[in-house]
Amino acid sequence: MLKKLWSSYHQWYITYSRFSRESGQDELSYFRDKLFVSILILILPLGLMSYVPSAITAIILDKWYVFCVDTVAISVIAFLFFNNKMSLQTKKKVFSVNLFLLGFALILYIGLKSSSGLILFMLSILVTLFSGRKAGIKTVVFIGLAYLTIIVIFYFKLFDLKVFTGERLEVLIIICVNNTLFILMTVFSVSFLIRHLYDALLKENHLQKELVEKHKNVIMAKEKAEETDKLKTAFLANMSHEIRTPMYGILGCADLLKSYNVEDEDFKEYISIIENNGQELLNAMTDIMNISKIETGLMSTNKSTFNISETVASIHQLFLPEAKSKKVQFVLNNFIPKKECYVNSDLDKFKVALMHLVENAIKYTPEGGHISLSCHLDSVKPQIQFMLRDTGIGIPEDKIETIFNPFYQVDVANKNALHGSGIGLSISKAYIEMLGDNLIIESKEGEGTSFLFNIDIDLNEKAPQS
Repeated sequence: MLKKLWSSYHQWYITYSRFSRESGQDELSYFRDKLFVSILILILPLGLMSYVPSAITAIILDKWYVFCVDTVAISVIAFLFFNNKMSLQTKKKVFSVNLFLLGFALILYIGLKSSSGLILFMLSILVTLFSGRKAGIKTVVFIGLAYLTIIVIFYFKLFDLKVFTGERLEVLIIICVNNTLFILMTVFSVSFLIRHLYDALLKENHLQKELVEKHKNVIMAKEKAEETDKLKTAFLANMSHEIRTPMYGILGCADLLKSYNVEDEDFKEYISIIENNGQELLNAMTDIMNISKIETGLMSTNKSTFNISETVASIHQLFLPEAKSKKVQFVLNNFIPKKECYVNSDLDKFKVALMHLVENAIKYTPEGGHISLSCHLDSVKPQIQFMLRDTGIGIPEDKIETIFNPFYQVDVANKNALHGSGIGLSISKAYIEMLGDNLIIESKEGEGTSFLFNIDIDLNEKAPQS
């Protein structure tokens, strides 16, 4: 409640006084002006709270001098508060002179042993805060001159200062000098603190500007990278489409040519080469289109019920001749119970993902190596676990994090003259994630690699009706 009331009061006075930042004004000057306005906002209600009991007491005790001094001081503060035409710099000077005269007048009447000296001390701090060190030092000089005036009056007895009756000159000099030095030390300390705070503020502002600039550069780089990535994806998709179309024509013509010169073995071999290489190029283009769709988020799943055991077996049979031709042993270990053979998933994506993994294993497993494909029902979750293990060249530990990046190949130096687009593993990983799991890799360079993933099953799933 009080916070809300203070906020409304503060906002009202800012609007009333028409306080605003001057053009070209630096941060420190603006801060000092804002601080002075806040002091005015605060000192009027606090001054009134102090003036009322002080004035009543002065009237009761017949202390009309104190009453008049206090009344003049609070009237000047009220005038400064409500005058919205006077400049801030003039208000600062009038405010400072007002407090100085109030403090000096009370010292003359009450003496140095009272709390009246605190007004001069407070004045020096406030002036240093809202006008700077120079103004603070000038205030100390005036306070020192005021103390010197009191000493001169006391020594030469120019006026009858009853409050100092019985005081010793030496004691009076020591008190005045100590007060002046203490106020001077405080002014230097406050100004030093303000300067360091201001330097820290400038440094922070500079760092913030640098951060904003760096953030803008990062955003621009990100947008440029995204634009480049979109252009790359669009280019790959367009080129893939443009190449696939004539390839269908080439493969179609190659198929027609099979009926000619059936007895010419060389002719048949050439046709076979055209078909095989054409099919490889077509498959590469298909992969490029798929990875482009994955990266742009256009790839979707199409679930259906299928026999997982038959699918795995067909993939094993498909690659078995290739493995045998390379003299690599390819074994299938299928431990899926017959009643759990049917799953509801995306058949095409499952087949493509597994085929790329098997193809990759055969490619990087040297002659005489071993590849095993194992699948079994998880004992805890309704999932089928798959593991493809090979005794190939393996993957260096520092390359495992990047093995699934598009167009990346393990055999970077091409030592074994291996070919391929380098996107098979990227597609496998993306498809398996779309099917609801993660593709896990375990590898050791020179010893082989293992790929693990799961496929969710529905225990109530039945074979599709024929």
